[in-house]
Amino acid sequence: MWEKCVLYLLAFCFLFSCLRQKENLSEQKDDLTTIDSTEDFFEHKVVPQHAKHFTVSYHGNYKVIKTDATFYLGNEETEGKQKNDVAVLVQKGTTPPPLEGPLENAEILFIPVETVALNEHHAECFLRELGLENRINVIGGPYSYNSEMRDKAFSGEIGQIGYSWHSAPNIEVLLERKPELFINTLGSMDHSPGLEKCRQLGIPTATAFDWAEEEYLGRAEWIKFYSLFFNAEQEANRVFQDIQQRIETLKVMTANVPDKPKAMWGFYIGKQRWYMQLTSYSGQYMRDAGLENILLPNTKPNANGAQTLSTEELLLKGKEAEHWIIGDIHAGNLPKDNLMTSFDAWRTGQLYHNMKRANLKANTSDWDAQAIVRPDSVLADLIKLVYPDLLPGYVPVFLGHYDKSLDSDQVE
Repeated sequence: MWEKCVLYLLAFCFLFSCLRQKENLSEQKDDLTTIDSTEDFFEHKVVPQHAKHFTVSYHGNYKVIKTDATFYLGNEETEGKQKNDVAVLVQKGTTPPPLEGPLENAEILFIPVETVALNEHHAECFLRELGLENRINVIGGPYSYNSEMRDKAFSGEIGQIGYSWHSAPNIEVLLERKPELFINTLGSMDHSPGLEKCRQLGIPTATAFDWAEEEYLGRAEWIKFYSLFFNAEQEANRVFQDIQQRIETLKVMTANVPDKPKAMWGFYIGKQRWYMQLTSYSGQYMRDAGLENILLPNTKPNANGAQTLSTEELLLKGKEAEHWIIGDIHAGNLPKDNLMTSFDAWRTGQLYHNMKRANLKANTSDWDAQAIVRPDSVLADLIKLVYPDLLPGYVPVFLGHYDKSLDSDQVE
């Protein structure tokens, strides 16, 4: 009998929480002001130039954001499926537009928001770059590279809902913490039911698909997307313009290199297998740093941004590479030295890693966070390592020299 009472009590509490969420949204909508439709509430605007998976348009007192992505992770039924989402961002205190025509089924979100929930590391960095990290009251978990954010998660000052690539969000935490906005990085189509459940329960939710961008500048430009919810477009434009201009300056430095050095980027994953970069973000950094990716002419048919090679295949295709970015937080211990000495880069010691900002004890790396937001620093790092004289006085941020005498998890 008592078990049934407990079940009834839990069901009642859940229903009450849902009703309160809907009441709060209704109260917000009721406190509105009728405005002149020609009045422009947004002095500063953003226009995506490199990002291909979000668009924004401005309409007086509201913005319309459209996001989309094609999923390649998930079960057989969802793999290759496309997700499209529309959100209407309405200035607080003003009247939302009618949800009809292209806006039918769109999500209404009131801005600027004071509190936000995130479920990815780099999303925290986008807000930090905008000076808005104090708005975060929920994150994915306790593995942020930023120690202050980790401490807040461990102490319970901010909530934890799980990271996008591993699970759908913990809705109970979202209902408890009541963020004004949840920016849901939807990493798998399998997690779509979690998105719909959030919205059904009145949790204001937007979708982010920056991972779908094929160019590193396109991904970094999502700082403009994050700015939209805080009316922080002016700062987003400033930051991204700085990134873009710095990258162009760096590319000019290496554009006229007479003989581009051969290089490769990839790490050992065990059992005589290597995960090597082709046209991925890492491959693009090699291209823009004035390096020739030695693996590209030998790419397997239909290979995407990266491919897995056996040791024999890597020896055949990459043994003459002069430079090798070999160290990664995901790498396994390397094969024995008598095999590694078959590679030119290993013998000459022109080896590098991307773990300069890694905290192995905390199981976190800034390569998966700030490096996504600031690709200009990644490019500068690589140029400094390969062409030391081009950037005198510059100290690399994310990349460093790999000491081949150490195991792959003990780089400097």
